[in-house]
Amino acid sequence: AWTQVDVEMLLDYAEEIRYKAGDCMAFQEGHFNDLLASLPIQPNSHRKTTKNCHNKWESLKREYYVASTIARGSGLAYSTERGTNVVIEAGQLVMDELIETRPEAAQFQNKGFKYWDRMQQFVPRDKARGAN
Repeated sequence: AWTQVDVEMLLDYAEEIRYKAGDCMAFQEGHFNDLLASLPIQPNSHRKTTKNCHNKWESLKREYYVASTIARGSGLAYSTERGTNVVIEAGQLVMDELIETRPEAAQFQNKGFKYWDRMQQFVPRDKARGAN
């Protein structure tokens, strides 16, 4: 399991080696080798692998892209703390339509993406992908 400390360490490391990832921030598994020794040992005595780190990075990017679609392209107000926090029926209809096309958007209906500010530094506005 990834704790907040683990994720923050991953993001700090990604910032440090971002030059290796290119414009799309596409790290390879091997890019995370040096991070492994720094990550804490899990309660079950296991260590994370480069594959775990790569998968978590890709997951964070996907979540950021979904939150970005809501924040920049849905017409709904978006808060990094409360997500869309839809309170009127018209807004709920927009959110329902968005969830129908992008089911992963449901997680941001009443809560924001915790790492929004951190991920914005990695993915420039013009690189964020919409729902296409």
